[in-house]
Amino acid sequence: MTRPTLNFFGLPGLIDTPTATALSDGMLGVTASRFADQTRVTLAFQVLPRVTATFRYAILGGGFTPDDSPPAQQYYYDRSFDIHWLALPEGGWWPALGVGIRDLVGTGIYGSEYLVATRHFGADDQLAVTAGLGWGRLGQRNPLGQPFGARPPIDFGRGGSVDFGQFFRGDAAFFGGLEWQATDRLRLQVEYSPDLYRAEVADGLFRLDSPINLGASYRVGSNGTLGLHYLYGTTLALSYNALIDPRRPAANTLVTAAPNPVVPRPRQSTAYSTAWTAQPDGPAILRDNIMRLMAEDGLEFVGLALEADRAVLRVRNTRFQFESMALGRAMRILSITMPPSVEVFEVVFVVEGMDVSRIRMTRSDIEAQEHAPDGAAQILERARIEDATRVRDPGLIDIRAPEAGVTWGIAPYVETQLFDPSAPVRADLGLRADASYSFGSGFVAEGELRARLTGTLDKARQVAGPVASPTAPFPVRTDAYRYLQESDVRLQHLTLSHYGRPARNLYSRVSLGYLERMYAGLSTELLWRPVDSRIGIGVEVNHVRQRAFDGGLGLRDYDITMGHVSAYVDLGENFEAQVDTGRYLAGDYGATLRLSRVFGNGWRLGAFATLTDVSFEDFGEGSFDKGITLEIPLGYIVGSSTREQGGTVLRPLLRDGGATLNLRGRLNALVTDYHRTRLHDTGGMIWR
Repeated sequence: MTRPTLNFFGLPGLIDTPTATALSDGMLGVTASRFADQTRVTLAFQVLPRVTATFRYAILGGGFTPDDSPPAQQYYYDRSFDIHWLALPEGGWWPALGVGIRDLVGTGIYGSEYLVATRHFGADDQLAVTAGLGWGRLGQRNPLGQPFGARPPIDFGRGGSVDFGQFFRGDAAFFGGLEWQATDRLRLQVEYSPDLYRAEVADGLFRLDSPINLGASYRVGSNGTLGLHYLYGTTLALSYNALIDPRRPAANTLVTAAPNPVVPRPRQSTAYSTAWTAQPDGPAILRDNIMRLMAEDGLEFVGLALEADRAVLRVRNTRFQFESMALGRAMRILSITMPPSVEVFEVVFVVEGMDVSRIRMTRSDIEAQEHAPDGAAQILERARIEDATRVRDPGLIDIRAPEAGVTWGIAPYVETQLFDPSAPVRADLGLRADASYSFGSGFVAEGELRARLTGTLDKARQVAGPVASPTAPFPVRTDAYRYLQESDVRLQHLTLSHYGRPARNLYSRVSLGYLERMYAGLSTELLWRPVDSRIGIGVEVNHVRQRAFDGGLGLRDYDITMGHVSAYVDLGENFEAQVDTGRYLAGDYGATLRLSRVFGNGWRLGAFATLTDVSFEDFGEGSFDKGITLEIPLGYIVGSSTREQGGTVLRPLLRDGGATLNLRGRLNALVTDYHRTRLHDTGGMIWR
């Protein structure tokens, strides 16, 4: 079966209407379309094999408004979410069946729901026939009646809430179409659309003479599709969409230096000698050899503890995106450097001074499995992955790395703001200088200074909202634009933190200083997260004061004590959930639900929603905080191993209700990569 087309709404469909199809599981689709002074940009994600979710940003010109109110600006910007469910896949003689809701959480200007069926014909499924029944905008032309009752009016002004009373209500109308795969790259489409574009026609954006749309799309390269369309008997349109598979890197391969091979011990029938344990210069020789090989591999030596048959190597992974790669290379180095009598190898991963996990393997297994066809799976299956504090280290020989100094760097930065209510993209370009110093047992001092060179972030303004209401929350986030306007040089953060292991399965963090761009104070955190558990519980308490707008060391009058109790759950199948319950920056109480899908190569895409005791009216447009998060490892793009990654948060509006701190170094994100589940998920990289 051919892969589905993405329509102008970013969902599986023809041109303006949906089809009962779906993308491949985990696929991302990015689309852009332009017609009649309208631009739509969408991000679609195949959340589950049958569930597609879409975030859409639309720009409508010509002084458009969705109702009779006068236009407030030259362009109207709209943000909305859609959901599409392939309820029944195609098979045998029956068609595929799909159900969808457009503008599920938005202003409602694209609000519509549908039931749709699609059937493919031909030996290679060249012809697809679609028919469906639509409500809302898809129920406007030649309605068949109101099978589920009348549709209440839409509150365009507030938006952001889920209005269940709208769904599948009001007039219902037929839609349908055909798609023909003319060649391997060319597709032709024709559809009947019941959308009358009433508001757009009333505001003069374009004229609508016919319900028939025609289209041709041509695949460009392996992932892109360029489309030319003739809409509603009057209007030409262009579209482009690209499909991205997070599991397939943009670069052809992962380019990194080849690891050192495992060095097997010479076979002998008698026990290996342990005389080396009494050699006076033995510890220094072992330390120098290990540090040299680890430096070549990009690993940081923390310490080595030895006895005659057991070695414990402490490692800081500062290079490899996949922790299993760091593990495999550390084990190889031990096979090269350790005397033959050492049979048990243990690698303890250290993060911010904390011993996070201990992976124990036998040297015999490493020697036997390096070249085995299923060696990666076998070696991790036989390994013991446990809490680093569970067993004592050997006491015969203890070697520590020299005290680390200051690490620092100067580099350019790009800071973006996407889908602002008054502009689709804002960005700044500048220079940042950062430094970090680790000392003692788990102490870290770090800071970052930024100097803006050019950009448009300072053009942002506070989003209009109910700030004058006596019950509205304090502007804890909506005045963020002022930090971008009052100074081109700012202290991004400056903190002293301590990370620790107060007991088995427990991690702790205390941070003091300028915690983020807008807030300074004290942050404390305690996390319970066993190495082999899919569940973690965290408690975070912060007392903060708002920083001065000039980005310096000054503080403002607003201060608050806030924090959360958090539950972290690995749901399996690469899905994770997080629930935070507590008090937010504006003093409101509520909860946040986060759902994420984590791919084995480091991609992470998720969604969140926060509801607090701030009313929808006091919150303003958007009704409650929600959005989409996307994190992409840099190694996916450049093809080399690095721990750097980029990310963004797409939210309809930045408001004050449900606001929390943008803290660095939260514990769950620091430690779980080195726990059992994540090591097994990336286990195939252990011999790379």
